[in-house]
Amino acid sequence: MRATLLAGLALLAAGPALAQSRGGIDSLNATNERLSNRSEIRGIEQRQQFQNNQTRMDIQRSDLFRPSAPSAPIVVPGRR
Repeated sequence: MRATLLAGLALLAAGPALAQSRGGIDSLNATNERLSNRSEIRGIEQRQQFQNNQTRMDIQRSDLFRPSAPSAPIVVPGRR
């Protein structure tokens, strides 16, 4: 009886500590999830920026090496 009473008191005393540690684990899991999401978003943003830069460079390259328009034909006036 006395052992049961002591065990019950020990559980009551440990209850808040157990709840805090469980809350700590939940908090750590939530933090890890947020960090993972941020990392994933950062990776997506970097890929988008890379693709934008590639497209911009392709446009600049095509403008730089665009063939020039053919020159107008030389028309020699006819002699009468």
